[in-house]
Amino acid sequence: MMAIARPTLARQAYEEIQKKILTGELAAGTRIFADELASALSISPTPVKEALALLERDGLVEGNERRASVVRRFSPSDIRDVYEARTMLELNAVRSGVAADRLDDAFIARMEGIYESHRALLGQPTRAVLAEVISLDRDFHETIMALSGNAVLCGWHQTILWQTQSIRTYSPETYDFERSRAEHEAILSALRSRDVDRITAVLDDHLVKSRDHLLAHVPGAAAPLR
Repeated sequence: MMAIARPTLARQAYEEIQKKILTGELAAGTRIFADELASALSISPTPVKEALALLERDGLVEGNERRASVVRRFSPSDIRDVYEARTMLELNAVRSGVAADRLDDAFIARMEGIYESHRALLGQPTRAVLAEVISLDRDFHETIMALSGNAVLCGWHQTILWQTQSIRTYSPETYDFERSRAEHEAILSALRSRDVDRITAVLDDHLVKSRDHLLAHVPGAAAPLR
């Protein structure tokens, strides 16, 4: 019988550090010392160093110090580049999905399930809830990306999505739960219409607003480019 593969310590450390970055617990510019983190996770430094190397590959940390990695700071230019790539991928996924009849009832049902889970968390502004909301936001957009039917593009999108979410160092007090819900509801309504022009317009508007919000809160940011 084939043995069931178990996550390695490096993978577990990778997922734990990634979660802390995506939820803002490890904010941009935070130094990560492998020895200290290994002690906190009760593991040896080696898998932590392997995890940090993977996170550097994903563009979430930078290994620019001798003894520590640093949670990446995104410049205004970085944010524009990341959102340009993300928008191209998601809008292309919608066009491909509609053309290939992948935007079916089962797809809409999956999207409705994610949306309803997100809506149920409104009015519960805690860090644990925020972590779940961010995860559901990622599920929402990854499901849209799945319309492409292209595993390579979905892999690129996943890395880009992690980067955009790591830029958002929101707290439960600053995250606009209602705006996120309303914009996702508009996207879901457009998806139900199967109208590719409507869907891409609403999705593009959502991504532009998300990008502009980030740019408005980055020190030294210029006016958003349209």
